[in-house]
Amino acid sequence: YRPGRAFDRLFEAPAPHWGLYATLVRFVATALASILALALLGMRPFAPSYLTLTRHDTARPRCSFFRCSGWPSGSCPVRLSISFFGVESDIDWIMNVVGFAPLVVTPVVWLVDWLTIALGLHGADAAIPAYAAVSSWEIGLVAVGFRKFERLPWIAAVTWGALVKAGVCIPMAELFVR
Repeated sequence: YRPGRAFDRLFEAPAPHWGLYATLVRFVATALASILALALLGMRPFAPSYLTLTRHDTARPRCSFFRCSGWPSGSCPVRLSISFFGVESDIDWIMNVVGFAPLVVTPVVWLVDWLTIALGLHGADAAIPAYAAVSSWEIGLVAVGFRKFERLPWIAAVTWGALVKAGVCIPMAELFVR
Protein backbone atom coordinates (compact mmCIF):
# COMPACT_ATOMS: atom_id res chain seq x y z
CA TYR A 1 0.00 0.00 0.00
CA ARG A 2 2.89 2.35 0.73
CA PRO A 3 5.83 1.69 -1.58
CA GLY A 4 7.85 4.49 -0.01
CA ARG A 5 7.71 2.77 3.36
CA ALA A 6 8.61 -0.57 1.79
CA PHE A 7 11.66 0.98 0.15
CA ASP A 8 12.62 2.56 3.50
CA ARG A 9 12.70 -0.97 4.93
CA LEU A 10 14.66 -2.20 1.91
CA PHE A 11 17.21 0.56 2.54
CA GLU A 12 18.07 -1.18 5.81
CA ALA A 13 18.73 -4.48 3.99
CA PRO A 14 22.18 -5.34 2.65
CA ALA A 15 22.63 -4.23 -0.95
CA PRO A 16 22.68 -5.64 -3.58
CA HIS A 17 21.88 -8.96 -1.87
CA TRP A 18 18.15 -8.30 -1.58
CA GLY A 19 17.92 -7.37 -5.24
CA LEU A 20 19.50 -10.71 -6.14
CA TYR A 21 17.33 -12.64 -3.68
CA ALA A 22 14.19 -10.96 -5.03
CA THR A 23 15.21 -11.77 -8.61
CA LEU A 24 15.87 -15.42 -7.79
CA VAL A 25 12.66 -15.84 -5.76
CA ARG A 26 10.64 -14.19 -8.51
CA PHE A 27 11.89 -16.41 -11.28
CA VAL A 28 11.99 -19.69 -9.39
CA ALA A 29 8.42 -19.09 -8.23
CA THR A 30 7.37 -18.11 -11.76
CA ALA A 31 8.92 -21.29 -13.13
CA LEU A 32 6.92 -23.32 -10.61
CA ALA A 33 3.70 -21.31 -10.85
CA SER A 34 3.30 -20.64 -14.58
CA ILE A 35 5.93 -22.36 -16.71
CA LEU A 36 5.46 -25.74 -15.02
CA ALA A 37 1.67 -25.40 -15.36
CA LEU A 38 2.03 -24.81 -19.10
CA ALA A 39 4.38 -27.76 -19.46
CA LEU A 40 1.99 -30.05 -17.55
CA LEU A 41 -0.85 -28.92 -19.82
CA GLY A 42 1.25 -29.75 -22.87
CA MET A 43 1.50 -26.11 -23.95
CA ARG A 44 4.70 -24.40 -25.08
CA PRO A 45 5.72 -21.92 -22.39
CA PHE A 46 7.67 -19.74 -24.82
CA ALA A 47 7.20 -18.59 -28.39
CA PRO A 48 10.14 -19.14 -30.71
CA SER A 49 12.92 -16.61 -30.19
CA TYR A 50 13.57 -13.80 -32.65
CA LEU A 51 17.20 -14.88 -32.56
CA THR A 52 17.69 -17.16 -35.55
CA LEU A 53 20.83 -18.63 -34.04
CA THR A 54 18.90 -20.36 -31.25
CA ARG A 55 16.54 -23.31 -31.42
CA HIS A 56 13.19 -23.38 -29.63
CA ASP A 57 14.22 -26.35 -27.51
CA THR A 58 16.84 -24.12 -25.86
CA ALA A 59 14.18 -21.74 -24.49
CA ARG A 60 14.59 -22.76 -20.86
CA PRO A 61 18.37 -22.17 -20.74
CA ARG A 62 17.90 -18.86 -22.59
CA CYS A 63 15.21 -17.94 -20.10
CA SER A 64 17.52 -18.69 -17.18
CA PHE A 65 20.29 -16.63 -18.77
CA PHE A 66 17.94 -13.72 -19.37
CA ARG A 67 16.49 -13.81 -15.89
CA CYS A 68 19.89 -13.76 -14.25
CA SER A 69 21.38 -11.16 -16.61
CA GLY A 70 18.36 -8.84 -16.78
CA TRP A 71 18.87 -7.69 -13.20
CA PRO A 72 22.39 -6.21 -13.62
CA SER A 73 21.70 -5.29 -17.25
CA GLY A 74 18.80 -3.15 -16.12
CA SER A 75 20.79 -1.58 -13.28
CA CYS A 76 24.03 -0.65 -15.03
CA PRO A 77 22.58 1.71 -17.69
CA VAL A 78 20.76 3.56 -14.93
CA ARG A 79 23.96 3.96 -12.91
CA LEU A 80 25.91 5.09 -15.96
CA SER A 81 23.30 7.57 -17.12
CA ILE A 82 22.84 9.01 -13.62
CA SER A 83 26.59 9.56 -13.30
CA PHE A 84 26.68 11.08 -16.79
CA PHE A 85 24.54 13.89 -15.37
CA GLY A 86 26.93 14.28 -12.45
CA VAL A 87 24.55 12.88 -9.84
CA GLU A 88 26.10 10.80 -7.05
CA SER A 89 24.55 7.32 -7.00
CA ASP A 90 25.12 3.88 -5.53
CA ILE A 91 24.96 0.87 -7.87
CA ASP A 92 24.19 -1.49 -4.97
CA TRP A 93 20.97 0.33 -4.07
CA ILE A 94 20.02 0.69 -7.72
CA MET A 95 20.39 -3.09 -8.06
CA ASN A 96 18.23 -3.61 -4.97
CA VAL A 97 15.46 -1.45 -6.43
CA VAL A 98 15.67 -3.03 -9.90
CA GLY A 99 15.55 -6.52 -8.36
CA PHE A 100 12.87 -5.87 -5.76
CA ALA A 101 10.24 -3.86 -7.69
CA PRO A 102 9.39 -6.65 -10.17
CA LEU A 103 8.89 -9.09 -7.29
CA VAL A 104 6.07 -6.88 -5.99
CA VAL A 105 4.11 -7.05 -9.26
CA THR A 106 4.78 -10.72 -9.99
CA PRO A 107 1.60 -12.10 -8.34
CA VAL A 108 -0.46 -9.97 -10.72
CA VAL A 109 1.56 -11.31 -13.66
CA TRP A 110 0.78 -14.85 -12.45
CA LEU A 111 -2.91 -14.01 -12.24
CA VAL A 112 -2.88 -12.74 -15.83
CA ASP A 113 -0.92 -15.83 -16.91
CA TRP A 114 -3.34 -18.19 -15.19
CA LEU A 115 -6.40 -16.40 -16.60
CA THR A 116 -5.03 -16.56 -20.14
CA ILE A 117 -4.18 -20.24 -19.67
CA ALA A 118 -7.64 -21.01 -18.27
CA LEU A 119 -9.37 -19.08 -21.07
CA GLY A 120 -7.20 -20.71 -23.75
CA LEU A 121 -5.64 -17.37 -24.69
CA HIS A 122 -2.05 -18.06 -23.67
CA GLY A 123 0.30 -16.60 -26.25
CA ALA A 124 -2.46 -14.44 -27.76
CA ASP A 125 -2.40 -10.66 -27.81
CA ALA A 126 -5.37 -10.48 -25.43
CA ALA A 127 -3.16 -10.07 -22.36
CA ILE A 128 -1.05 -7.20 -23.73
CA PRO A 129 -3.10 -4.43 -22.04
CA ALA A 130 -2.84 -6.22 -18.67
CA TYR A 131 0.91 -6.69 -19.06
CA ALA A 132 1.27 -3.03 -20.08
CA ALA A 133 -0.58 -1.95 -16.93
CA VAL A 134 1.63 -4.18 -14.77
CA SER A 135 4.75 -2.80 -16.49
CA SER A 136 3.56 0.75 -15.79
CA TRP A 137 3.05 -0.16 -12.13
CA GLU A 138 6.55 -1.65 -12.04
CA ILE A 139 8.02 1.52 -13.57
CA GLY A 140 6.24 3.51 -10.86
CA LEU A 141 7.67 1.29 -8.13
CA VAL A 142 11.16 1.59 -9.54
CA ALA A 143 10.69 5.37 -9.68
CA VAL A 144 9.66 5.44 -6.01
CA GLY A 145 12.75 3.40 -5.13
CA PHE A 146 15.07 5.63 -7.14
CA ARG A 147 13.50 8.70 -5.57
CA LYS A 148 14.03 7.24 -2.08
CA PHE A 149 17.56 5.90 -2.51
CA GLU A 150 19.09 8.26 -5.02
CA ARG A 151 17.10 11.39 -4.13
CA LEU A 152 16.22 11.94 -7.77
CA PRO A 153 13.51 14.33 -8.95
CA TRP A 154 10.29 12.53 -9.93
CA ILE A 155 10.69 13.07 -13.67
CA ALA A 156 14.22 11.63 -13.57
CA ALA A 157 13.14 8.70 -11.39
CA VAL A 158 10.29 7.82 -13.78
CA THR A 159 12.58 8.24 -16.80
CA TRP A 160 15.16 5.85 -15.35
CA GLY A 161 12.43 3.44 -14.29
CA ALA A 162 11.21 3.40 -17.89
CA LEU A 163 14.79 2.92 -19.08
CA VAL A 164 15.08 -0.22 -16.96
CA LYS A 165 11.77 -1.71 -18.08
CA ALA A 166 11.23 -0.50 -21.65
CA GLY A 167 14.83 0.11 -22.61
CA VAL A 168 16.49 -3.03 -21.28
CA CYS A 169 14.23 -5.71 -19.78
CA ILE A 170 11.48 -5.87 -22.42
CA PRO A 171 13.86 -5.90 -25.42
CA MET A 172 15.99 -8.59 -23.76
CA ALA A 173 12.88 -10.66 -23.05
CA GLU A 174 11.77 -10.34 -26.67
CA LEU A 175 15.15 -11.51 -27.87
CA PHE A 176 15.89 -14.30 -25.42
CA VAL A 177 12.61 -15.51 -23.92
CA ARG A 178 9.60 -14.41 -25.94
